[in-house]
Amino acid sequence: MARMRATERRRQLLEVAAELFAQRGYRGATTAELARAAGITEPILYRHFENKLDLFVTLIDEVGREVIAAWKQALEGITDPQKRLHTLLAANPATHERGRGVYRVIFQAMTEIEGDKEIAEALRQHTTKLHAFVRTEIVRLQKAGVVRDDEPPAALAWVLIDVAVGYGILAPLGVPGQTSTARAAGIERLINDLLAPV
Repeated sequence: MARMRATERRRQLLEVAAELFAQRGYRGATTAELARAAGITEPILYRHFENKLDLFVTLIDEVGREVIAAWKQALEGITDPQKRLHTLLAANPATHERGRGVYRVIFQAMTEIEGDKEIAEALRQHTTKLHAFVRTEIVRLQKAGVVRDDEPPAALAWVLIDVAVGYGILAPLGVPGQTSTARAAGIERLINDLLAPV
């Protein structure tokens, strides 16, 4: 079997880590398990990442970048403001089918921040970037007249993030009715009403 190039191996390790951390948490997963799941030895793991913390923080950054890139891709080429608003809400990474699995790492990381400055800082940076992206979209939609302009775009962006994170955290619980298609449509309708020009 051909050896993987360093960039391919690093990518593979991040994908394996995302799955393992999502299942067992940062504290529950060991470097031995990570290496075994990737089909390598621990020394090879340490060639790519200084330690488990370095891997986890890198993963948060990588997932954050992927989430925003996927959201931008979903919006690419959409010029109609109403369609853009619909896509912004429907493609939310915390609730969207594709992003939900990836975003489990972010939700997991939120439970790991106590006493860990590096993890907390990685999450703060991701949240800041996410907020900046949503805020920019809100400004654009306010200028187009499809989003209310009596509230600051920063505040409206936080409302959208708060709702999405809450929904995304609760969805895996499988509470009857919480994640139904009708409920998702209802949430989007309520958010549209909240954002509608006054």
